[in-house]
Amino acid sequence: MEKNKAIEIRNLGYNYPDGSAALKGIDMDVYEGECIALVGPNGAGKSTLILHLNGLLFPVSGFVKVFGHELNEQSKKEIRKQINIVFQDPESQLFSPSVFDDVAFGPINMGLAREEVFARVDEALSHVGMSGFEHRSPHHLSFGEKKKVSIATVLSMKPRIIVLDEPTLGLDPWARKDFIKLLEKLKKEHTLVLATHDLELLELCDRAYMLRDGRIDREIKGSVQL
Repeated sequence: MEKNKAIEIRNLGYNYPDGSAALKGIDMDVYEGECIALVGPNGAGKSTLILHLNGLLFPVSGFVKVFGHELNEQSKKEIRKQINIVFQDPESQLFSPSVFDDVAFGPINMGLAREEVFARVDEALSHVGMSGFEHRSPHHLSFGEKKKVSIATVLSMKPRIIVLDEPTLGLDPWARKDFIKLLEKLKKEHTLVLATHDLELLELCDRAYMLRDGRIDREIKGSVQL
């Protein structure tokens, strides 16, 4: 049985504001239920690429499709219900006075009823082990706790695909171990795309794409080991 293609990227090109090329003809597929890694040195284009996956950036050439629908200004609102990004720095994701408000922000903007918003916040925080933190200020949490709440802000919108930029960066060994367990749980329930320098995370992944100088240098299939 043929797998459902979650993300399809063809000939994706993008230039920085100064005109220099950041992405140069990227071709990439992600199938539903997979965990895919994007790896490569600093400046390879990993973060720029993932910003194209839900319309935070748009290509100068080529296209991105999510579940068969091409991503553009007109479609991005609907596609963002299917795919969401957890940023490298949780401070980029957490801006409200309380954890509840941050996790509820997405469902509220989706126009959901009050009861559904509360239910989604409860479920998302429980999923990441942060129940009981609803009234805490996110800015007073530890870095690892902020990372978990950042994931909860995405889970509350129930996307089919979750993209994580450097998910373990900045975590101490204890928080990192706990976070990897959370990623293992997410992998069972979502399609995941991980942009990472943490080579140990590749053990979670089905395949990896190695980026170098804005291009796919190679694809690594099967049990991912570099």
